[in-house]
Amino acid sequence: MQRIQMSEFSVYLQQRPGELAGVLDAAKAAGVQISSISTTEYQDGGCVRLLGTPEQSLRHMCESLVDAGIGPVVESPVIAVSVQNRPGMIRDLSVLMADNRINIRYCYLIPSAEGLDGPVCVMRFDEHDQAMDIIDGADWPTTETVTETAGEAVGETADDSTSESAA
Repeated sequence: MQRIQMSEFSVYLQQRPGELAGVLDAAKAAGVQISSISTTEYQDGGCVRLLGTPEQSLRHMCESLVDAGIGPVVESPVIAVSVQNRPGMIRDLSVLMADNRINIRYCYLIPSAEGLDGPVCVMRFDEHDQAMDIIDGADWPTTETVTETAGEAVGETADDSTSESAA
């Protein structure tokens, strides 16, 4: 399973027109390429979670927002996991974490991340380092194994229906 560690920046904003636009304008001015944005309501305001490159420029931009009175801004480690290899991957990953008593604070999907193939699930854990070790040690089926199993199941179904038709 492919995974990378990233820094996510959560910017807490007022609920008023132009707040999100201002953050995105600041990112553009700082030369930051936003690769993921997630927004949600938070108390009487909003929370914007950002992933972007170069990460150091995004960090500096967020520090500048705080200096300008916008925020607070919280930097958090997150794990981005490629989920393209099979259906049910996020459920299985959630069960794996639950079995190991690791809390998933939140997760969201993004289309891609640099260094990973296909769609990606971004996750924040209470026990970040332990979660990385568990993900790295997990024995997941490969795409080829899943495809072969699905093909065999389809073939068996087709054979069963053929033999019933002939009878």
